[in-house]
Amino acid sequence: MATIKHNYINDFENILTAGNEPNMTKEYNPLVACKLEKYLNPSQLKNHVLKSEKIQQLIDYYAQKQNTTTKDIRQQVHDILNEIGLDRNMAIIRWCGIAITAIGKRICKGIYVNKASMDKVKEGLGKNPVLYLPSHRSYMDFILMSYICFHYDIEIPGIAAGMDFHSMFAMGTMLRKTGAFFMRRSFSNDELYWDVFREYMYALVAAYHIGVEFFIEGTRSRNFKALVPKIGLLSMALLPYFTGEVSDITIVPVSVSYERVLEEQLFVYELLGVPKPKESTKGFFKALKIIDERFGKMYLDFGEPISVRDFMGEACGADRMKRAAIGAHLQKLNKKEIDLVKGLATEIIYQQQRRIVITTFNLVCLFYTSQYYNNISVNLDELSRGIVLLKEMFEEFGAHVATDVNCIKPEIMETVEIHSNILHFKQARLEVTQVPASQLAQEIDLKRLKAHSLSPRTMAVAVPSLTLQLYINPCLFWLARPGYVIIAALQLEKEQSSNVSVRNEASIANELCQRVEELDNIFKHEFIIESNREKEEFKRNLRFLENHGVLHITNGTISVNHNKLSHSILSAIAPFLCVYYQLAVTLNEILPAADSLEEVPIKKILKIMQQRIEKILNTTKTSQLLHVHPYCLALDNLNIAIHALVQGTYLQRNRETGNLRKTSDKLNDLERLLLGYCNLMPFKQYYYCNTLTSKL
Repeated sequence: MATIKHNYINDFENILTAGNEPNMTKEYNPLVACKLEKYLNPSQLKNHVLKSEKIQQLIDYYAQKQNTTTKDIRQQVHDILNEIGLDRNMAIIRWCGIAITAIGKRICKGIYVNKASMDKVKEGLGKNPVLYLPSHRSYMDFILMSYICFHYDIEIPGIAAGMDFHSMFAMGTMLRKTGAFFMRRSFSNDELYWDVFREYMYALVAAYHIGVEFFIEGTRSRNFKALVPKIGLLSMALLPYFTGEVSDITIVPVSVSYERVLEEQLFVYELLGVPKPKESTKGFFKALKIIDERFGKMYLDFGEPISVRDFMGEACGADRMKRAAIGAHLQKLNKKEIDLVKGLATEIIYQQQRRIVITTFNLVCLFYTSQYYNNISVNLDELSRGIVLLKEMFEEFGAHVATDVNCIKPEIMETVEIHSNILHFKQARLEVTQVPASQLAQEIDLKRLKAHSLSPRTMAVAVPSLTLQLYINPCLFWLARPGYVIIAALQLEKEQSSNVSVRNEASIANELCQRVEELDNIFKHEFIIESNREKEEFKRNLRFLENHGVLHITNGTISVNHNKLSHSILSAIAPFLCVYYQLAVTLNEILPAADSLEEVPIKKILKIMQQRIEKILNTTKTSQLLHVHPYCLALDNLNIAIHALVQGTYLQRNRETGNLRKTSDKLNDLERLLLGYCNLMPFKQYYYCNTLTSKL
């Protein structure tokens, strides 16, 4: 008897439906993350830290170092703990929850939580400390986590928050009383603060019962895709395990997905260089104007809990035995342990991305863009067929897609209406929503841009392209490596015409695999997909592309047949090829030869890069328009690409000044390689200048 395939999306329940919404007045008897013999309150936790052996030794050390009294240093430690420490006020938590329910019902179609994965998390609570590590795309992330924990009777974790919020009048106090603890963005120059914060984090994990939540990416991703994980907080949180203070720590990766991100417009402007607005209470209330807008559905899913002990295995067992004889106050992670933490951080990012929900609008943007790049317009029927095709592709990869093919057209119409600031239907065909240059000139102070002062005309070209790409980016976890395989195959196919040597199928597969690894190395800081599963993923992707008629390997040759799937996959990564290629061109133009000691500031590089791209975007010479996407203007992407080139030894960064210089001719070789990749793309255009001209 045939089995019915389980629909993963059916595991999600909308907690805002009538009768199911969180009851913020209920008696709250939550499951604790870790059962302890003695439970501390927030004030007792700070006192526990203040009296710890490590802090006592630090007080003596800094009193001697600063030539002052222990009383003075103790007061400094006390003040730091008061700045950092979380608090708990159930009345404030309840009122905040009531407000979230009211606002959520007004702006959202629903907050969907995976009930099955939540139940699995609850089953494992109480045994050992828990770290909740959500993806970070919006300030809504940590609000949602606390709200959902209350609804499902889980103790609200302590949440790491930046000092930006601490300084907000009234808001800082409110956040603290809902469980936030605060950390400075940078405290490397304040050794005492660093030591006190590390000890507070140690106690929060080892001696407190509520669990800890922080964002392993370190900041919101304005690109809507995963960032390279930051291991600072994670290393601190895992120290009690490495010292033997706790036998295990459970890590719960959390994936938060949005049909429409609340900060969408701000992110696009920030990518182009508009300074980020300073967090303030006034700004918060001003932002409440969003209650007049619609943001569709929000999804929250919990990944399979990770046991740190099982993940580390025997790799750190011997070191933990040695550490048992060392006082906790003397403990620091060694290089081997730091490498283990990095591997764990990468796995957490991987698991977060596996659970991201692909929305109908993600598919709309992907399919529409893949067609537009070949100057093909689409109507609702064509769009519907394309989205059904993409849904099947993503589900074959293992992704979770929230698209109901049984009512596909109403879903498309609804999500396009929600995103009418990006796309709209005109005469039954989908079009980009244009933003007049005059409007942008009024909204943005172009003189305050971080790099080059882009013109309103350029901004009008860039904004719609960047916004569309942002909603494609969540798909890149699934599309990057299949895209690498297609690019490698196109490259190999081109070389075959001038190479008469005969190869068998195995040698072609090996050659493809090597070229995919090369692309992986170039873009490993762009697409965070490392997982030690590369070989099996390559085989899966190769099989998928062969089964869907994109690749054919026969008689010792390989051929690529483009179709809607291949165009969709390549259209997702083509902007990144453009970014890296144009950056390589810019760097090779402005950086002196490798044998020169002259260095160039990064800010100057970013400014010149934006100037170059703006000039190309505004040219009428079609020959210059090749391999240029407005995404080449995005500062976050350029900074990531520069970091990748430094890590790949194409560039050398001066540790003191941050300035850059060439290390060898590798950068010239990279430019030629990337140009070859760009030339293989089956697209005619990458942006919307032709349709904008009349309205600029």
